[in-house]
Amino acid sequence: MINTIQAHVVGASRYKMDGGIQGAKITIMQPSSADNENQLGNQVSVMTAPYDIFDQLHAIAPHMPCALELDIELRTSPASAGGKTTLHVIAARKPNATGSQHAPSANSDKK
Repeated sequence: MINTIQAHVVGASRYKMDGGIQGAKITIMQPSSADNENQLGNQVSVMTAPYDIFDQLHAIAPHMPCALELDIELRTSPASAGGKTTLHVIAARKPNATGSQHAPSANSDKK
């Protein structure tokens, strides 16, 4: 399932390794939950992304940090690889002026 979030993106990086392995990472910052007495300030999260999203981010947001809309999906690695769940960014764009979300894309299963 694809979800759209409003995020304060603080940075992005990409990597390319031998064997054709490549990807990107997007770092976001969000305020700590007011309901959690064990957190103060802001929390930082790192999300995975396709390699080419870095060029897209460079075009739409060359000066970070900035607010962006991110289409994300949860991905879980196989149990043999640890079964880790990660947030994976599949699209990024500037938020529109009204702050409302864009219509879901054709490949989205949001209703």
